[in-house]
Parts: sequence; C-alpha cells; structure tokens
Amino acid sequence: MKKTVRRGCSRRDFIKYSASAAALASLQWKSMLSAAVPVTGPYGAVSPALTKFVDPLRTIGGDIPLAGEDGFAAPVTGVQHYTIDIGPFNDVLHSDFVTPGKAAYIPGFGGTKLWGYGQGGNHKHLGGIIVAQRNVPLQITFKNNLPGFQIIPNDPTVPSDPGQNRTAVHLHGGHVHWISDGGPFDWWAPDGSRGASFLNNTVLRAPGTALANEAEYFYPNDQSARLMWYHDHAWGITRTNAYAGIASGYVLVDPTAEAAFDTANPGVPSALDLGIINSKFFYLIFQDKVFFGPGGAPADYGANAGPGDLFYAYTYDPALFGPAGPPSFGEGLQTPFPVPSCVPEFFGDTILVNGAAYPTLEVEARPVRIRMLNACSSRFLNPRLVATMGKIFPESAEPDVRNLGPGFIQIGTEGGYLPQAVPVSGQGFAPLLLAPAERADILIDFSKVKPGKEFILYNDAPGPYPGGAGIFDFYPKNSKTPWSTPGFGPNTRTLMKIRVIAPTTAATPLPRTVNMGAANLSDPLLVTQTPGIPTPIPGSIQFGGQTFPVNVRTLTLNEGFDEYGRLGQFLGTDTPEAGAMAGFYGRKYDSPATEVAPAGSVEVWQIANITADTHPIHFHLSNVQILYRQAINVKLGGTFTINPIGNPIAPDLNEMGYKETVRMNPGEVTTVIMKFDIGPNPPNVPVIPPSPRTGGAEYVWHCHILEHEEHDMMRPLVII
Repeated sequence: MKKTVRRGCSRRDFIKYSASAAALASLQWKSMLSAAVPVTGPYGAVSPALTKFVDPLRTIGGDIPLAGEDGFAAPVTGVQHYTIDIGPFNDVLHSDFVTPGKAAYIPGFGGTKLWGYGQGGNHKHLGGIIVAQRNVPLQITFKNNLPGFQIIPNDPTVPSDPGQNRTAVHLHGGHVHWISDGGPFDWWAPDGSRGASFLNNTVLRAPGTALANEAEYFYPNDQSARLMWYHDHAWGITRTNAYAGIASGYVLVDPTAEAAFDTANPGVPSALDLGIINSKFFYLIFQDKVFFGPGGAPADYGANAGPGDLFYAYTYDPALFGPAGPPSFGEGLQTPFPVPSCVPEFFGDTILVNGAAYPTLEVEARPVRIRMLNACSSRFLNPRLVATMGKIFPESAEPDVRNLGPGFIQIGTEGGYLPQAVPVSGQGFAPLLLAPAERADILIDFSKVKPGKEFILYNDAPGPYPGGAGIFDFYPKNSKTPWSTPGFGPNTRTLMKIRVIAPTTAATPLPRTVNMGAANLSDPLLVTQTPGIPTPIPGSIQFGGQTFPVNVRTLTLNEGFDEYGRLGQFLGTDTPEAGAMAGFYGRKYDSPATEVAPAGSVEVWQIANITADTHPIHFHLSNVQILYRQAINVKLGGTFTINPIGNPIAPDLNEMGYKETVRMNPGEVTTVIMKFDIGPNPPNVPVIPPSPRTGGAEYVWHCHILEHEEHDMMRPLVII
C-alpha cells in the first residue's frame, strides 16, 4: 500500500492520504482538538491571570547565579573542578503571587516548588550556569539531594526504572565520552542505586571515595563557541524532571573565534566578555508552564503541589486525545488508562523567559546580541519583535502584529557560528523558527529606535507544529482560550517586553553586512555546501587529510500505540520488528541497538517522517550537516522504501554549518551527514570501559519533544 505525505499538509489531509489503519487512528486525537473548550484548560487546569510585563528580566550572572569553581583539582584527571547540587527549592516566578489584591495572590506564599541545580544552598530557577573555555576541560561532582516525594506526577507505566528521585546529567550539545554523556541508563539516586550503564565513578574517582549521592562527569570542551545546556536525562522521568526545573545553561567561549568575529565587525557586541551582566549581550531561555492558582491542586494529582506550584498534565483524556488504538507491537490491549498517565504532548499556557513570566527588558538604543534557547517541552517558537497596541495598560501589554519592530541578523545556532549571517524575522524575511532544544545567536540593531519605544517579543507558532490547535494558542479574542484577557496571562503569544532607553555611551549602528570572518572555521565541516543548493550524498569524503567512505542508512519516524492504546511516537528502521502491526516500523528504546557504527566512521542518515508532526531530532555525540530535505511517497508493507516527489530542498540558510537538533517535517525525508569521533581519553584515564548494557560507547538519538522522547521516540547509538 502507498501513503503519500506532503510537506505542509494539514492533519485532516494527512489522515485522508493515510492508507494505514494505525496511522489513521494515531492522528485522530489531533483532528479532535476543535471539540468543545474544557472549562478548566485543555488538560484540566489553567494558570491564574498574571499581570504582564511588571517584572524585570532575570539576568544571567545576576539574578541567575553562575556556577563557581571549587579552587582545587578534580580527582583522577586533575582538571578544573566544580561541585553542583541537585535538589529542591522554592522560587517566586511572578510578583503577582506575593502582591495583595492581585488575582494570583497567595497569602504566605514562599515560592513555586522546583527542583534544580545550585551550589552551597544557593538555588534559583535555571541557576548553576557554567561558563567554560574551549580546550580547557572541567570535571563536575554532581550531588543528588532530591527528596523521595515528587512535585510533578509521573506515570510508572512509561518505560522506566523504579524511583522518582533518580537523575542523569546530559550536556546537551557536548562532545563527551559516553560515561559522561548522561544517557538514560546513566542515572543515579541519593541512596546509591545506579542505572545499568552508570560507570562514572568507576572511571573518574578513586575506589571508595565517592559518596552514595555523587556522580562524576568530565567535559573536554573541545568544540567551537556556542550556547549549550545541561539537563536531566534519566530513563522514564526526563520530561517530569526537566519540567520541575532540572536544567541550566552552559556557555562555551572560543577566544580565537570570538576575536576573529570582533575583528571583522568592529562595534558589534562581543562574546569575549561572556555576555554576562552587560547592556549589549543577553541570554533568553524560554519554557512554557502551567501554574496552579490560589485554589491549589486536585486531590488526585498525585504529587506534592499546592497553590502557585506547577501543574503538569496527568490524565489521558479520550475527549482530547481520542479513544484507545490497537497496540502497535502486537500486545494485548490493557485497560483502563492509568492515572497518572503520560500524554502525547504538553503545551503550557504561560511562557517563562529566564524563569520569569512576562518579563520586561530594557536595552540601550544600540546594537545588542541575544542568544536564545527554546527549552519548552513540546512548543515551537517563532519569536519576532512587534510594536505595542498603545501606551496605556492594557493596550501597552498587547501586540500590534501589523507593525513589525527591528529584524534579527542570525549569526549562530546550537552548532556554533553560521557560515554566513542570515537576516530573519524582519520585514520581507522568513521568521526565525526554534523547535524545542534549538538555539539561535542573533543581533538586533536598536540604534535608530527612539528611546522610550516599546516592543513585544511575539510568538504565534502553532502547537502541535505544524498543524496546530487553537486550544493551545493562548491569547485574547481566541474563543478556545477564554481565560486570556488583555494585559494578563495566560498568553503564549506575548513572551516579553523590550523597552528601549537612551545609550549611556556613543552607539555605532550595525554594519550593512555582518562579516563572519574566520569565526566559523574552528570546527572544519565534513562537506562544502553552497547556500540554496541541495548537497548530493557523497560516496566518500576527504576530512583531515584522509578519505572516509560514507555508509548510508534509512531510518523512520513513526506514530503508533502502546499497550494501553495511548498514542506514542517511535524511531525505527526500514524493517518492521517481529510481531509489529503491518506498516509499522517503530522500535522501542530498550530494544537491541540497530544504529551501531565504528569509531571515526562517516554516515549519511536518511530519516523519513511518516507522522503528522515536525520532530526536532537531537543527536548525542556528533554534530551533523543537513544535506537536503525531500517530499516522499512512502510504500508501506515489507521493507520500507522511499519514493521521492519533486526536487530536493536545500537546508534553510540559517541551518547551514553544523547542527545537533534538526527539524524533520512531516512527509519528508531529511538527509544528514555525521562523523562519529569520540576524542582522546581524559587525563590519567588509560581505558574507558564499554557500556555493560550495549557494549561499545553508548549514546542515543531522539526527538526533543520530551513527551515523544520518553514514549518512546529514542534509540541507542552505539560506537564500537
């Protein structure tokens, strides 16, 4: 049977073209999102009416603390050493919670319950940001001080290990050895229990010196300048741990590359000062949440939460997600749906920026540089500046989408500097699009803006992406989100306000052309690409003076159902697993590894998306280059085959160079190339043993929509 899927088709069209009963059923819930509006939000809760733009943006290194070195050498390796705690704390994420007379006011409120990183008892949401330098390795002792009770309900039927206070630390985007990658089975708990792949302390600590709650991680920092982040990755609880707050930033500085960029662009904000607490360089980390109002949590919520705490979806509602479907792996259908239960995706109604809801940032009338990170669970963002509707509240808090503000010049992604600067999100230019885990390094020129002018950083990316559903798009006048009113949340379109003030020193406008100079040459590319031209799959490449043959794999992105009939997403190959439904190519994460490659080898992966969602696929260990995308005609049944439609499509200009999180659109095959280099062992570590679970060096690749990743869109990547 054939399934024709097309780039940009609607969910209803996708269902119409689908020839597979499983594919049809897996998309039913997304076609049902036009149903009647629930009284208490799409998942049974809605955030209180928080006043927009009354709190300042939290600054990195100011309100959000940086991690500090210990001042003594790391055990075994002797490199710089940090000690970072992982534990519970409270933080007030909007002033309305503690302001009498406000709708969200909670008497005696001590702050939203959170879990996260900190040092010496100093915990703040997103705290523990690390600033590192290229080729200066560091080692961290993480101490797991998480309590036994959970603040976010967790579904034990999701594939997992027992224990709710387990954690694993993944440096997202880091080029690290497998024992420090923080993969799902690398978890550890305060009582000393360990995951099947945990060898951190065996390699990086002397025998008997690590406490039960400690885990050691080594980061070589042998990459180009970029914004990375580190977050929880424990098997089965990544989505809930990250939502609870276990995430922070990791800024890698490359003095040579930064100096080259500064030389080519005099007056442009420099990253050599790390962008910490100054008027020219800012970091924006976006997360979407739902808060309980003064009434608190329902009795069956199953977590330690009260007024002002975080709500997370915990019931599988057939009215929203559709009825149970046939289990894709051939198991018998189990009933009823468990409570708590996982959900297909989670979209919060309130977006935090640097841990504050609806903050305001004052910038001087000069060029500024901003590094953005989309740390949402499922929500895509397309941020751009627009004017306000007026100067008096509530019009001053609402966007005039017809009146665009200054555009952006994008100079980098999560893979480092771009080969060339790219205008985005301005008049006549494509919008900047950030999937979960994607980053952007941008310049904005406010030098010609009159002081006192205000802009709103605006987002209207649909969720789920690209089809969207109005019930997850919170803004006034949307009949499906009647809780949104002018000047107040919940609102997912108005991220923050930017107010322009007079410059304190003379301001130089951005040059007409931003010259990347030699900034992007620190990590040589695998293949040379021409902007706007698809790159054919090479039979071999020349790299580092050697010739490497290129192995090509065909892989698939799939939707199906688990043993309870709940919708799940799965990575797969071009061959069905034994016992799976006809036309279903997905595999479970804990099935035997299929992506096994020799160290140092080069591969091209052709990844076919036969679902209705765009999936941000994240690759551990290796950065990739996108060669091209192409619409496909898929033949289901037996061995999976790809029949291309039309011509290949070149990567977007702001996707050139290296990436480690790649958007893969429905109805397309996305073709990427990568090289599996691990690097030398840490100092004084002669041997790194293989994974006891998979053999070789155990990594993963997965969708970074966290609800997809854990149910069950993740597979091992083993380097031998």
